Amino acid sequence: MTYASRLRRANLLAWLAIAVATALFIVESRGGIGAPSSEKLAAHASVSAQQAIMGSLVNGATAPAFETAFAQQLSTMRGQVEALTSVDEPGSELATAALLARLGARDRALELLAGLQNRIDAGDVTADEEFLETLDAVTELVDATAQPGARGISDEACANVIKAMGPTGKTLVAQAKGDQEALDRLAAAGAVLLMVLVLAAFVGFVLALGGIAALIVFVVMAALGKTKGIGATDELWSHVYAEMFAVWMFAYLGLARAPRMLFDIWEGYGNEGPGMEVRLALSIAAAIAAVAIALWWGTRRGLSLRTIMAAVGLRRFVAMDIVWGVVCWSMGIALLIVGVMLAVVLSNIFSDGQMRASHPVQQMVEDSGATGLFLTYMIACVCAPIGEEIVFRGALYRNLRQSFGRWGAVGSVVIAIAVSSVLFAAIHPQGLIFIPVLASLAVAFCIMREWRGTINASIVAHAINNTVVLTLNVLMLRG
Repeated sequence: MTYASRLRRANLLAWLAIAVATALFIVESRGGIGAPSSEKLAAHASVSAQQAIMGSLVNGATAPAFETAFAQQLSTMRGQVEALTSVDEPGSELATAALLARLGARDRALELLAGLQNRIDAGDVTADEEFLETLDAVTELVDATAQPGARGISDEACANVIKAMGPTGKTLVAQAKGDQEALDRLAAAGAVLLMVLVLAAFVGFVLALGGIAALIVFVVMAALGKTKGIGATDELWSHVYAEMFAVWMFAYLGLARAPRMLFDIWEGYGNEGPGMEVRLALSIAAAIAAVAIALWWGTRRGLSLRTIMAAVGLRRFVAMDIVWGVVCWSMGIALLIVGVMLAVVLSNIFSDGQMRASHPVQQMVEDSGATGLFLTYMIACVCAPIGEEIVFRGALYRNLRQSFGRWGAVGSVVIAIAVSSVLFAAIHPQGLIFIPVLASLAVAFCIMREWRGTINASIVAHAINNTVVLTLNVLMLRG
């Protein structure tokens, strides 16, 4: 076997490992192999992120400043609220019923709750005593909204509903009691959220226009050969960057999954597991360690750390990297429009047309205290941008560009952008339908990598995007 053949075989083996790791990532993010598919699930009074957000928007639309402007939207929200009820999550009817009661659809809310009770009685859904008490309390509160404040409801029942359902439960309790002061406070918080969203939409529109202009400039510069690309290439080491990426995937899977398995075993013996802050700290450690192991692997394969850093495009940060990061993010917003359109098409083809996005970070936002929220920002806005750009737009992108170099500059760039972006989106846990959305952002990160010859601006853009999205989630989920 020739030396060139051995290099090709090493590259192929690395990509087989990447394919296996990708499959494991997807299985892990979707709940694992053998996840229950029937309705015989333990019901819990959870409020999904989408339901919590919808609750804030409904409250905001009822504020005096917006009541007239959003009157028509309020009349059409009932269908959107009901669409958020998931048959795969028995218990989601509770939040839906609370939202419907807020919209004046009390009878429909009671009908949903009665249906859930019937499924529990028939044994189709298993529910513990705590859930049954919450269900009874929610039913009583929804029924009481017909004549707010006319019925005496125990403080214990109200406290249980608020504990189980958070702000959504607070709204239901205030409505049932006729507590206008509490409703006004909730409406004011929702109004602030609406104003923030309107401002964000306007800023996003302006940035998208700038992003379109930047994309045009990139195409022109690329056609003139004025972009920096990935720098000097050495075909002898191409496979090492694929190996580094595969090592990162397996290392992160193992380091992130192992503590959860140990916690599950510990809790299985009736012990109390660690709090959210401990879990978040371990996630940060896993993210940092996985990247370190990938870089270590590259040095074990014969490359110096300086060579690896130059090859993946990580340079010393300068002030202009922030400017280029904003440009990169603006391109991502422009491409995001295309990604959303493709996601809508996929949703209509493969599901019921309802786009339900979810991400573990949203649960972290809801469940975390101040320390947990700080750690969540560290994960999403520092660790993820740096680590993921090093392995995706750094190691993986370089391997693809070199592996398909025989296709010419245009062919190798297109393939590298397409493969790395889809892979980036596929291993994230938002759901398969949302792959085009995340991939569109990844395309912008790749373009900037190609344009500037460094991942610095992509890191900045990635951090800006995650910070904005996370902050909006904090406002929507925590008020």
